[in-house]
Amino acid sequence: MIDLHAHILPGIDDGPRNLDGSVALARAAVAEGTRVLAATSHIDHSFGLTPADLAPGLEAVRGRLAEEGIPLEVVAGGEISIARLPELHDEDLMALRLGGGPTLLVEAPLMPFAGDLEGLVFALQVRRHRVLLAHPERSPLFLRRPERLATLVNQGVLVQITAGSLLGDFGEPVRRFTIRLLADGLAHVIASDAHDDVRRPPGVRDAFAIAESDLPGAGLLESWMAEEVPAAVLEGGPVPERPELPPAPSRRLRRLIRRA
Repeated sequence: MIDLHAHILPGIDDGPRNLDGSVALARAAVAEGTRVLAATSHIDHSFGLTPADLAPGLEAVRGRLAEEGIPLEVVAGGEISIARLPELHDEDLMALRLGGGPTLLVEAPLMPFAGDLEGLVFALQVRRHRVLLAHPERSPLFLRRPERLATLVNQGVLVQITAGSLLGDFGEPVRRFTIRLLADGLAHVIASDAHDDVRRPPGVRDAFAIAESDLPGAGLLESWMAEEVPAAVLEGGPVPERPELPPAPSRRLRRLIRRA
């Protein structure tokens, strides 16, 4: 897979504390089938990082992985909070694009309000940035107002869900809402949002298999969301066509969607 959301850089946010921890995360990612991983440290007010703060850690991780022969390509990026967006200049945003492509990973607000989120996203698009919205299924805003997420998708925003959301790691309401996003075609990328090799590890191997019980045919989306769309995000190409799922949702899925 191509994992577009992971906290692998050492000692700068809530990811690995040191370079050994970064290596352990990388080994776990490779064991799960990951070949490319984006280093998306938090760009928010809590950690106060700037794009310049990320470069030394990225260089150190790449060097150590090369020394140890770990076949994982780590590309640049950042997880940008909406609160930081107004402070970032074009040079900053260019440095935070995923893999040097046209796409910014913007963190969905983890609160029930977000002001003019649509306006902030539109301002990025006007400046020729593509937006990938990180884990909106965990956002109280979108759980309460799913139509706002649909509006953003119609505006051209891509949506990244977290594998752990399908596994139930963030609670049943989040899991149900994630299934709903898949069923409604409002999710384009799946990522690990890994922070270490144990507590929040990399990989998405079991997520779609588990989702099959509520959304028959969910496994058809795995390659599209874990490989094809992420590759288009990095390369700046068009999003490939989504595989069709079986037309009739199960009775259980209809209940989940009503409750989500």
